[in-house]
This record gives sequence, C-alpha cells and structure tokens, in this order.
Amino acid sequence: YQRFNLSTLAVIDEGGYFYIGKDISMTEHLATHMDAPHHFGKDNWDISQIPLEKLIAPVVKLDVKSKCEDDRDYTVTVQDLLDWESEHGSVPSGAVILVETGWGEKYTDMAEYYGSPMDTKDPELNYTQWAAEISFPGLSSELADELISNYDIAGVGVDTASLDAGKAGSFPVHFKLQTENKWGLENLCCLDKVPASGATLMAFPPKINEGSGITIRPVVDTDSRYVYQLNSTARTTMFSGVLIALLILLV
Repeated sequence: YQRFNLSTLAVIDEGGYFYIGKDISMTEHLATHMDAPHHFGKDNWDISQIPLEKLIAPVVKLDVKSKCEDDRDYTVTVQDLLDWESEHGSVPSGAVILVETGWGEKYTDMAEYYGSPMDTKDPELNYTQWAAEISFPGLSSELADELISNYDIAGVGVDTASLDAGKAGSFPVHFKLQTENKWGLENLCCLDKVPASGATLMAFPPKINEGSGITIRPVVDTDSRYVYQLNSTARTTMFSGVLIALLILLV
C-alpha cells in the first residue's frame, strides 16, 4: 500500500513574503481513519455519501481492557453490550459503539500492537505471513449480527488496527456492518478519557467521491448537554464539555 508521503510542491521565502504548497500521497486506510460502508459494501455509501447526521453520534463506550489483558485475541461479545445496557440504559438511536481494549497505548510499538515481530515498514514484507501472525482484539461476528438486527447505530470505533480481531480471517465484522451502511473508525486513541455514556462523537471525513475510507480527526465532546439550533439552512452545535481528539498522528 502507499505509505504516507509529504513533499514540497512549491515554496517562496523572499523579502518577508512566505508561501508554501505541498503534495500528499497515502493509502486511504492509514493511522486513525474512517472506513466508509463502501469499503466492504459494493453498492453502499462511499466516504462522500455518508449523511452528515450519521457523523455526529451519541457514544456507547464498551470497556473491555481487563478482558483483553487476559486474552489479546478477545472478541467483544453481545453480553458485553448487554452489561453496558444494564448499567447505563438502552443504546441511543444513531449511536456509535466505541470499544476500549487498551490497544491505543501500544501504537508506538508495532510488534506489540499487531502481535507480530515482522516490520510493517519493510518494503519486502511478506504480507501473507504477517497476516497469519497478527493478534489483537476486535468485535465478534455475533455482536455485529446483534447490532444490525436489534440496534440503530451509525457506526463502530476501535482502538485497534481493525474492527475484526487479528485472527478473524476474512473480515466478517467489516462485511456484516458495512453492507448495512455502518461506518467504522480504526486506530483510535485516548478512549480512556471518554466516559461510558453521555458523550458525543464527531467524525467528519472529506468528501472524496468513490472513496472507501480516509484518515480523519475524530473528536468527542465529553458532556453532551449541548443545544441544537435548527433552521432551514444550518445546524449549529454548542458544546459544553471537554473535546478529546481520538487520532494517532500520521508522522
């Protein structure tokens, strides 16, 4: 895949006048990024087609750190979601399910993050061998089924490299969710600062026609006692909590 590259296109720095313009090139699914439903859904929303109202979502945070400490291949279960509901009430309509595994803290150590000692930056990386070795938590296929059948969610976000666990194989969670127009966020960080409920996530990707995903900067408002001001042309949100950026830097 195309690694992130930033190059100078033009620069002027003369007599107190400064101008610079740069080119960037990268794969869509790099660092903290959004998967559009079109990533695994042939006829589903591409990154430019996701409705704006689906990109502002009440947060349901499932904390499974302790379970992942005991089992790095842990898959989040339906029971984990039911346990959240028993404490916090029903999952709000249009919610995003954020899964805190504790993996965001491992991002600076790629061997620990992916569970393989192979260097992902090696241009001669044997991807097949690497994919067979990787090991990290994700959602269970059963939870994906439950979210589709019995809940009205906008999307799912994880602090790991994938919605699917490393050992999942053919990405069943991606396929099930995204063919139902549910977006995904991967490689999140700072989920330990996000409350289990009562917060709002905002994740606005650029409108790239036919894009299957893109690196973005999602943020969470930790206190959702906000006021929507609606008129025929605009929707303005006034935030009262602390904004937390959930992205990992590209460089």
